[in-house]
Amino acid sequence: MSLAITVNGSRVELCGAVDLQTAPSLHAELVALINAAGSGTVLCVDLGAVSLVDSNGLSVLLGAHELAAGREVWLTLAALPGHVRRTLSVTGLDEVLHIAA
Repeated sequence: MSLAITVNGSRVELCGAVDLQTAPSLHAELVALINAAGSGTVLCVDLGAVSLVDSNGLSVLLGAHELAAGREVWLTLAALPGHVRRTLSVTGLDEVLHIAA
């Protein structure tokens, strides 16, 4: 599977699968963005075109959330497709991660 990562300022748009193969590149991109962001920055991860998020993808999102919180950066997930929203709900991560309405 593949994942396209497009960064537009403080918005990250994902297209494809976030899985074992693609999670490392997403992790690297999010860590770089969070480390470069100043305190109080809002980073938005748009998941609207994501076809799959497996446990590796969930781990990346949770790790990025924790790193961002430690740096006083607000990481928000946006445009969640129904299957991603359900996955976050089943795992309880919808109560941990910041999800745009």
